[in-house]
Amino acid sequence: MLPKDLLEVRKSKGKIYPKFADERYISLAERVIEVFISGKGKKYGLVLSILKSLENARNYRKVRGFARIMDRFCEKACMFDSPDPAEVRLFLFKRGYTTTKKERQQAIEYAAEHFNTTPQIIEKAMFADKEEEFIITDVKYISPEMLIKLYNLSLLQTTLFNSLRLTFWISSGHKDVFRRIKWLGLMYDLYNKNGQTIVEITGVASILKMTRKYGVSMAKLIPSIIKSGEWWIKADILDDNTKRVYHLEVDNEYSNLFPEQEEKIEYDSSLEKEFAGNIKAIMDVEVIREPGVIKSGKYAFIPDFLIKAGEKEVYVEIVGFWTDEYLKKKLKKIHQANLPIIVIAREEYGEGESEDVIMFSKKIPYNKVIKRIDHYLKGDVDDIEFEGDIINLMELSKVHRVPVSQISRKIPERYILAGSYAVKQEVFERLKKEVKEVNPRRLSDITPILKKYGVGSDILQAMGYEVKWTSLSEENANIRKIM
Repeated sequence: MLPKDLLEVRKSKGKIYPKFADERYISLAERVIEVFISGKGKKYGLVLSILKSLENARNYRKVRGFARIMDRFCEKACMFDSPDPAEVRLFLFKRGYTTTKKERQQAIEYAAEHFNTTPQIIEKAMFADKEEEFIITDVKYISPEMLIKLYNLSLLQTTLFNSLRLTFWISSGHKDVFRRIKWLGLMYDLYNKNGQTIVEITGVASILKMTRKYGVSMAKLIPSIIKSGEWWIKADILDDNTKRVYHLEVDNEYSNLFPEQEEKIEYDSSLEKEFAGNIKAIMDVEVIREPGVIKSGKYAFIPDFLIKAGEKEVYVEIVGFWTDEYLKKKLKKIHQANLPIIVIAREEYGEGESEDVIMFSKKIPYNKVIKRIDHYLKGDVDDIEFEGDIINLMELSKVHRVPVSQISRKIPERYILAGSYAVKQEVFERLKKEVKEVNPRRLSDITPILKKYGVGSDILQAMGYEVKWTSLSEENANIRKIM
């Protein structure tokens, strides 16, 4: 991206047109690249001064823009490490201002004595860690064509910094783009129009608290959009000076102006990794990342997580940037979708905590989140259906998130409660008869029978047996009849 003072656009009849570079600027791009390559081993400040000589009233923004792009391909280093420049400056500044050349020279000599060096070294050390004094150690070559394309991409991104609204459509790569939107924390709406999924991003100019930060985040989305086969971007852009709103339209007909290389994207934010890890560690639930698009009327949204416990589900959305209006609109869509969802949002952007929203500043309040998740996942014993000859109540409790004690009180009359199992009466009598015929003395005597029925030794108490464990091995567990 470029700084706003290098933004070069044309405005006409309510529309705004970025002044993209084309083949006419090949020669200028070549000269900028050559200046950087020939500057290897020299001070960065010298390279900047040579670049300045290329500027004129018509091209200075292009020269400086190309230079900003080339700077990404440079490696620079401070070659001055003794004495430390920052320590030298601190030492001199502590001595106060000097008003004459003589006082200045005395201060430098005093510093030279303190650092056990010469006044000449102190003169060099004072600002040796400033970027202009750095030495260019390496320059990675890129072609003039690629420099121009990277410049055009940065120009488009900078043009969109002051967007009130950014709307776009893509023909492919939806998953990557939607993941990018979520990762960047952008405020968005998805809706269907004429069979196309349209994405609308709330623009930076409508968010007073976070103009720069949000503008950068929104601009980072652009490379993902223009990688699609077919695409279009429409935006309403506020002019800082006149406060007029201009309309921008760009589509895939401009694709040849932009780079085609893949952009490396790390999607997983540390906050979301932390959330998923903590929920899994604390609760016996399944945590599914990016469960898919949720439809809500003509709109749609993509929650960050789906948390499941058996048949019960709750969605979780961790909101990045937001405004009160945006959050209210999102909650309305959630309610229309009629799905259980928990929204977690940073409190720095407003005050919106409610039954549906949990606020946090630095750390997510997991005690609140877990309590809210439990509220949604808590099961209802009336929903449980008793089927099969033998029912493992522990597994049933885990699936429906209902305590075994509550399930036990709802067991139908055709079942017998035996340990942690509900067993049909006729099956229980058959199992009891098989155990009695063995006349067991050790648990190992009837282990094959228990395995055949898929039950554990705790079922034996209901048959009138007591198991006495003398070690962890079944071979050493004794059985005796108690009734």
